[in-house]
Amino acid sequence: MNFTDIRLKIIRLFQNNKYKIIIGLIILTIIIAINTILGKIKDSEPPSTVYEPHTPIISGDKVTSKKTQNTIEEKIKEYMDSCMKKDYETAYNMLSDECKEYKFKNNIEQFKTYINAMFEGERIYSIQDYSNKNNVYIYLVSIFEDIMASGMSNDNSSDVEEEKVVLTKQGDDFKIAVGGFINVETFEKVFEDDYMKISVVKKVSYYDKCIYTLKIKNKTNRTIVFDRNFENDWVSVSLNGEERGETRNPYGNYEKSVRGGNTREFDIEFPTYFDEEKIASSIKLNKVYILDRYTGIDELWKEESDNAIKKYSVTINL
Repeated sequence: MNFTDIRLKIIRLFQNNKYKIIIGLIILTIIIAINTILGKIKDSEPPSTVYEPHTPIISGDKVTSKKTQNTIEEKIKEYMDSCMKKDYETAYNMLSDECKEYKFKNNIEQFKTYINAMFEGERIYSIQDYSNKNNVYIYLVSIFEDIMASGMSNDNSSDVEEEKVVLTKQGDDFKIAVGGFINVETFEKVFEDDYMKISVVKKVSYYDKCIYTLKIKNKTNRTIVFDRNFENDWVSVSLNGEERGETRNPYGNYEKSVRGGNTREFDIEFPTYFDEEKIASSIKLNKVYILDRYTGIDELWKEESDNAIKKYSVTINL
């Protein structure tokens, strides 16, 4: 059988069954189109607005009370929906007084800027129980591009924004804190010697850090120096025997000094986690210099420190 015979047989087959073949091709085309559409829908399916938060991701206790769980979920949903609608006043009034003060300086305009940056464009969110400890409930809120509303594909959508929302019970209501803010604790912890008096004034806790405020009174007519920008081990916090140094960034100014007869306050940040088991027991000033002469000039520091009246370390028990 040559090529011409094969071609004639194919032509006759098509002529005799052309309607069946056309119908089959139409059905095949429809099946392929449906599969393609379903695949795209599955790929671009947005996250549900509310995630059932039952098991913490990191650590802590489950929310054992169904009533408490439902109340928390509704509270977060009310807050997030208010933010999405740019109902700033309603959302702002749901925040704790401490969060308003320490996160937004009691300024609703700062809060508006914060929300506008987080909810730019068409957005949706999901919530998940993250960590619960001592009746403090931390939820992870993931904020996504609403690709169904914006018409954008997953490849072109913006990155996910993550927000740690913290709820604490105040009376019969739950108050919200955002940006990982937990609470503020005041202290009456004091260290004093012949040279200075150090008071630990307060501790501002976030989920992944804490900031201690130290008030230092110089009792001498000399200069006290206990931190410089070019070294990292001047100040540390002790957590069950583990020493953690102050959090630093390349652009920060970490020079800490108090001139004779003066009193200054310093905010010192350490990397800690709210739900970790380790407890802070002390703050250590690992290098304290009592100096007759201090200019703050790096090139003169070696000479000035070599001539220190006294060099020692200080431990402030918490």
